[in-house]
Amino acid sequence: MKQTSKIVLPLAVLVCGLVGAAFLFGGARSTVSWQVLRAIAIESDDWGLAGFVPHGDSWRDLDRTRLNPGPFPEVYWLSTLEDSSMVGRLNRVLAAHLGRDGHPAVLQPNYVMSSLSHADDQWARHDLPDLPPGYQRPGLWNAVAEGINGGTWYPEFHATWHYDSDMRKKAALDGEFAQSVTGRNIMLFPGSERARELGPWRRIQDLENDLDISLAGFESLFGREVQSVIAPDYHWDARIEDMWSSRNLRVIQGKREQINADWGSGKSGRLRKYIGRHWDRFHHPDRTYLERNCRLEPVQARDPGAVVLHCVAETRRAWAAGEPAIVESHRINFAHTDTSVVKTGLAALDQYLGVIAGDRDNSPVFLTDHEIAQLHRSGTSWRVKGGLVILRNATLSKRILPVPGNALARAAGARGDMRSFPEAVLVALPAQTTFDLVP
Repeated sequence: MKQTSKIVLPLAVLVCGLVGAAFLFGGARSTVSWQVLRAIAIESDDWGLAGFVPHGDSWRDLDRTRLNPGPFPEVYWLSTLEDSSMVGRLNRVLAAHLGRDGHPAVLQPNYVMSSLSHADDQWARHDLPDLPPGYQRPGLWNAVAEGINGGTWYPEFHATWHYDSDMRKKAALDGEFAQSVTGRNIMLFPGSERARELGPWRRIQDLENDLDISLAGFESLFGREVQSVIAPDYHWDARIEDMWSSRNLRVIQGKREQINADWGSGKSGRLRKYIGRHWDRFHHPDRTYLERNCRLEPVQARDPGAVVLHCVAETRRAWAAGEPAIVESHRINFAHTDTSVVKTGLAALDQYLGVIAGDRDNSPVFLTDHEIAQLHRSGTSWRVKGGLVILRNATLSKRILPVPGNALARAAGARGDMRSFPEAVLVALPAQTTFDLVP
């Protein structure tokens, strides 16, 4: 009996250790080989945000340091809402670089859907495409539509406000200086960097109301539902994920960057974050967590060229590790009041895409989060691109792919050929094939 116990106890410890290791270091097995597929998704936050300033002269005669908004990179002081020329130039850079399947590089701009303005002692709400005073951008939405139809622009959801709107309403009028800044339509306010939209102090009912308004506005503006989400400033907790999931938002960006006040700080906080991330993957198999494993933020660096080369190396490391390469590149790189900043960002993106797409032996395919999540789960995917529906099978066998009828109808509508489609169309896909289905 004692001899049996001596054997059973170490064996139990070993089994528990193996299970624990699998939990901590393992993950959901992908249906496809990312080493072979070599996918790239380019995620970009803050689009549609009416801020930080409406134009380059916004701080004239103001000592901006008196505002005390909190720390952020210097280049952000003169960040602004994109205009039609900025979107157009970015789309042209993307269109110039094709993946090995013949489709251009695609940017996923994550949108902030609402903003506030103050005048005559009243706050006014502006939901896209409506914009506050000082941020009018003629032709902007035409440029966005051209990018969507050309397959280089694929909007997703970032935030309603990007800040706690109640805190802004209070702090932006707290004192003469803050009032003068607000009167110039500058988005920043005292303590704004800490006024997290998804802060744990906010009531879930208010957050749900904001989210529902944003989702409806997104669908009205872009003609489809949200398929992927990223929290502003990477701050969110479990109740936020549950809220997203209840609205069928189950593709979540930037999980590795997540900041959750419940985890605390220091070494113990980092350990809780690590365990929490893996627990969420295990506990919520219906959610797809995407990790940003490449950084392309050239306008915040002294040497933009070095940033590009590092991002290229990170891309190749991601593929070698069996992951899709998910590139982070914020709006600040492509939209700014200083034209030299925009020039630097566009040049860096052009260089990055030129190196990656120009590698004939290891050329990529450019995907969206929605496609990556589908491929991960089933090995097949669909995406509307203008008047076409892109269907993919990245497995070694034939697959049946259900395509929503409304997606086919949107594609047909983009071609001026409206049709009736069943709720879901089943399409048989041969192995290792990527092609366009023209409905």
